[in-house]
Amino acid sequence: MEAVSTTALVRIEGELMSKVSVMGTLTCQDGKGDEMEQVLVSMVEAARGEPGVEVYSYHRGEDDTFWFFALMTDAESMQRHGKSDAMQVAMAAFMPLAAGPPEMKMTKPVAAIGLDL
Repeated sequence: MEAVSTTALVRIEGELMSKVSVMGTLTCQDGKGDEMEQVLVSMVEAARGEPGVEVYSYHRGEDDTFWFFALMTDAESMQRHGKSDAMQVAMAAFMPLAAGPPEMKMTKPVAAIGLDL
């Protein structure tokens, strides 16, 4: 186990678990980009200070497509975040602006500059 960086692992209930990341995209309804941006800003604010949230970001692209990236200390943190009261309120505002469900994938980070993996 010496070849694995111990900073990339956290201990949960006696087991070593690696950090998790989530990446995804979402498109909002025509003409709703500015409203969606405000909702996403509120979602980031809602995640600020949550245990296990290391990076939580949205990025706006062309045609009102938004990109998402999050880094969490473990899968449990990701699940807890998604079930929080603040996220439930934010999602209620988000869904009416979306053109469809967001496409999100949970991944395991393997290498990065600027992130403590």
